[in-house]
Amino acid sequence: MFSITPKEFVQRSLDLNLFFLRIMKEHSFFLQAAFVPRNGNLSARAGIFRHDFQELLEKAVELADGNVSRAVLDSGEVVTDNTIEAEKRTQFLSGIPFNTVLTKREAQLRSGPGDPDLVRKIEKFNQQVIRETMALVDFKTEILKEVLECRLFTWNFPLLIEHIRREAKFFIAQLQRLQKRIALDPAEEIIQEKVFWDRIMAEHSLFIAHLIDPTEKNLIATADDFARQFFKLESRAKHVKPLDSQLSDLILDEINATEELREFKNAANEMILACKIRSIIIPLLADHVLREANHFHAILTRYVADKRLFSRKKKR
Repeated sequence: MFSITPKEFVQRSLDLNLFFLRIMKEHSFFLQAAFVPRNGNLSARAGIFRHDFQELLEKAVELADGNVSRAVLDSGEVVTDNTIEAEKRTQFLSGIPFNTVLTKREAQLRSGPGDPDLVRKIEKFNQQVIRETMALVDFKTEILKEVLECRLFTWNFPLLIEHIRREAKFFIAQLQRLQKRIALDPAEEIIQEKVFWDRIMAEHSLFIAHLIDPTEKNLIATADDFARQFFKLESRAKHVKPLDSQLSDLILDEINATEELREFKNAANEMILACKIRSIIIPLLADHVLREANHFHAILTRYVADKRLFSRKKKR
């Protein structure tokens, strides 16, 4: 394990919060919108989480201007070219409001090294985020338990609830590690990230396949193929070691697969916005899963770039 500097702590914290706070806000929306009238109380609770995470994201955006990495801002993991349109369309379809002004502010953020004078403020903010995300995990756990015991109906698949709970736990673990100023060995960290995101990408593909209308046979077949591909990549990642010579080849295979999946998700996103796909995929969900693929791709390409830079320095 390695320690990180105050500047790195500030920048990494804000990079992570910009991505995951929007994800948590949207998880809350997906829960809120999927309850039936009988469970209006649960819908209201999910709405409170959505509002709370929006306030946290607003604060993160305020802190982030000039303190986040250019790589994150350019990756498409914070917002995409279609995020605002997806929010507007989702608001029209659901009747639930979205703050597109905040999304515009995110798109205009400036990069820069983390300001070490913000360390204490970021520590307190991270702790606030951890508490709120833990509460959301508990809420997701409660919903999942009720669904699995047939005491609650929601339009969300049980696997989707497990999926978004797993993402929240992963976010908490990463923030807790940052709070302790711990950085893993890069090879060890990329394996952990890869195992986690491989499964996420595979499950995204399953969700797409099962939310597309049965008449869209070609799209369903493509999504199923991606699911199989990423489950295989996950299996390979679980058996590779940090010093294994096969790790580099595995990462390159991963990058190629993730780029292909991003292209598929982006095309599906645009077709959903243009009403050219028969499905029950709400526009914001399509944009949401694309941003997560962009995030994973950025992690993979950053690892490769850092490794090449280290190799060049070593040769000198």
